[in-house]
Amino acid sequence: MDKFDEKVIGYDSIKETLRQIADVLKRPEAYKEKGVSMPRGLLMESAPGLGKSLMASILMEESGRKSFVFRRINEGNTFLGEMKDIFDVAKEEAPSILLLEDLNLYVESNSPYAPEWACLQACIDETSDADIFVIATTNDTRYMPQSLLRPGRFDYILNLNPPLGKTAENIVSYYLRDKNLAKDVQISDIVKAMPQVSCATLETVMNLAAINSVYRDHAHVQKEDIIDALLKVVYNLRKADCEEDPQEHQMIAVHEAAHAVVGEVLHSGSIGIITIRGSHGAIGGMESGFAVYAKSEEEFQDEIIKTLAGKAGTALIYGIMDIRAAADIKKADQLLDIWLCHFAGGGFSGVEPSENRLSEPRLSYNEAIKSAKLEELYRRAYKILYDNRDFLLAVQKELLEHETLLNSDLAKIRESCT
Repeated sequence: MDKFDEKVIGYDSIKETLRQIADVLKRPEAYKEKGVSMPRGLLMESAPGLGKSLMASILMEESGRKSFVFRRINEGNTFLGEMKDIFDVAKEEAPSILLLEDLNLYVESNSPYAPEWACLQACIDETSDADIFVIATTNDTRYMPQSLLRPGRFDYILNLNPPLGKTAENIVSYYLRDKNLAKDVQISDIVKAMPQVSCATLETVMNLAAINSVYRDHAHVQKEDIIDALLKVVYNLRKADCEEDPQEHQMIAVHEAAHAVVGEVLHSGSIGIITIRGSHGAIGGMESGFAVYAKSEEEFQDEIIKTLAGKAGTALIYGIMDIRAAADIKKADQLLDIWLCHFAGGGFSGVEPSENRLSEPRLSYNEAIKSAKLEELYRRAYKILYDNRDFLLAVQKELLEHETLLNSDLAKIRESCT
């Protein structure tokens, strides 16, 4: 096991590329004998907290070269001068590695013509005859000039995605390795409850869960410790400070239960977490899925059906209009716009033209198609809930009792209703 495997969980293809780069930098003569031109640079892009700096530091260590790290601290001409100076130092110490941390913070504008980009490009070009390998990290390349991103300046461009599935489970297990976990806690539940979050977020949640456990004098890190931690860190939800209205609580519970039930019926195992805990200390609720990506028109429409389920559930159980469904209706309308204007769901006459302007007749046609489709999908949501009323009421009951349910909880409830 090398340093990459010791310190980085998952990201196997990324690590293999970094090993290759390290080998080239350690054994340049072996590659030059084969006519290989030395690579000039590596750019790593990802959302914050996915380990770019960690991987860069391992690469620098494995290369055996003298390394320098540069971050933006000062502004204006002072910063530009410091950037030129660090390239000069790296050139004098060649063969060397220069790590440019957080390129997205180098510029204050979203312009690819910003002077900081021009300066960086000039520094790279002016040291092209020196044996300097440049590593750069950034959270966003959208506003970087294409001339800077081309091969010859950055020969390798790696995009890091949030860990999923078994990789995420292994990361959570690593962060829980010395935290005395309760036996009823399932690692898969934790991962499914917070899909596509960074490694740093996973670490923060597990640490806060341990803090909760010690503060509450629990002998083990319990499920409630983890749930409270992830709701706070990932979803910014905490227990209500205000006095709860029992009737309102029941309405919220059936609304959220309906989303979860329809999601589970359409795609079994797709709901990671459902809660009636609100944001900013208020009463509220939400549900989050983790595994359904629309690969077909049917799956795309399933997402709309699930979105409308809260309104349908309230109508089914209480026979009233759900005034909490405004955001759901807006989301469903937006999804139908995509279905109609981009996927030609209502025929090509509804497709948005290249100039992004629809004629009045076409607008009227689209609105008529959308209204009919919205009604159709709402009725499908209602039918699913009608056919699974016991499941819906059971989920509502458990939410009122426990406030938050995870993937395995929903599976047990559904099994008990069959």
